[in-house]
Amino acid sequence: MSTVRPIKWLLALLVILVGGLIRLPLEHAFSKELKERQLAEERLNLSLRDELGQSFFIAVLGGFRSLVASIIEVKNLDSWQQQNWAKVDASYAICTRLQPREYHYWDFRSWMSAYNAFDYYRFEDQTRPGLQPWIRQNLIDHGIAVLEEGMKHLPDDYRLPRAIATLKADFEKNRDASYAEASAWFYKAWQLRPKHRFLWRNYVYNLARAPGNELEAWPLLLEMFNSGEGTNGDRTPTGNTLLVQLYPKVRTLLPGAALPAEVAAQVPAILASEMARKEREMKRQQKREAEQKAVEEAVLQQKQRQ
Repeated sequence: MSTVRPIKWLLALLVILVGGLIRLPLEHAFSKELKERQLAEERLNLSLRDELGQSFFIAVLGGFRSLVASIIEVKNLDSWQQQNWAKVDASYAICTRLQPREYHYWDFRSWMSAYNAFDYYRFEDQTRPGLQPWIRQNLIDHGIAVLEEGMKHLPDDYRLPRAIATLKADFEKNRDASYAEASAWFYKAWQLRPKHRFLWRNYVYNLARAPGNELEAWPLLLEMFNSGEGTNGDRTPTGNTLLVQLYPKVRTLLPGAALPAEVAAQVPAILASEMARKEREMKRQQKREAEQKAVEEAVLQQKQRQ
């Protein structure tokens, strides 16, 4: 029986050691490139073991992150139908941790909070009328926070800042709504997708509506008007209305400012249309407030009878 000489063992160990030293910087550079291109998977947190259970956690370790996230989302349908919003959010939180570069999970987690749960507490659960405004605002804030967290993992996806901008511009739902903030988020979305001109238009609309930005918005509105109508133009009725609304303030700050002749000819019609729109909005708001008050009084009377 032949024996292996010590020299052969030493040579084998030397080859392995040299190979490892050569391979280490190459693997490090490759891993760094994957992270920079956002192709490497996020590291797992061991706390997921308790949240997923042993079977799912083993599946995740085995490389089935996407499959496990899909299964969790399907199982989450029961919680959604039961309107258990805390459980819905917890399930989507796991999905975003498993698949942080999947837009769908960030979008649905935010949507469930800022829209579905918001509407549930607005129209169905009236058992705590005094807490309703606080609960609903927390749901809006949470939805925005989810989208902002998603942007850390998907910085090039324009849909996330667009969704934030939409919530920031919704004065009916969001007590902390801000045209200035909405404008900034629409601009961020447009920077990521310059071909989507509707993002640019919404940036200009919200900038024009934000107090103190009249001189900045004025040339942009004129640019929109001068671009013409049709698929290649940005001229819109909303832009024309904002030109008319800003003109008195801009004229005092910029004496040489003037409305385009076509818009100037439409000023009476534009102002009448805008006044009618505001009246309709006021009536809708009064109706909603009356309905809300009636529900709250009914709940209070029911509690008193009990």
